[in-house]
Amino acid sequence: MMLICSFFIEYSIIIFLNLLIFLTMNKSEIGFNAGKVWQLLCNNQRWTYAALKKASGLDDLALGAAIGWLAREDKIEIYQNDDDLYLYLYVNIYIG
Repeated sequence: MMLICSFFIEYSIIIFLNLLIFLTMNKSEIGFNAGKVWQLLCNNQRWTYAALKKASGLDDLALGAAIGWLAREDKIEIYQNDDDLYLYLYVNIYIG
């Protein structure tokens, strides 16, 4: 009985670890998704989160990571009005 219980515990741990590996994203995937979002934002309009999610085809986790990547690089502005979240490209103008 103990051997069977030990086997199921080990098997459950292996399944859980494989699931974690499957669900985690790597930097190149996040960067690729950030590029996809940036291309959508290049039309110089404000996008709602929902519209960006639909147009990009990304799930919440992938879209959130891509937005975080672009925000960290100072590429986008994020604006919230009531319940809607708007995103648009941040324009850097250097004169000199």
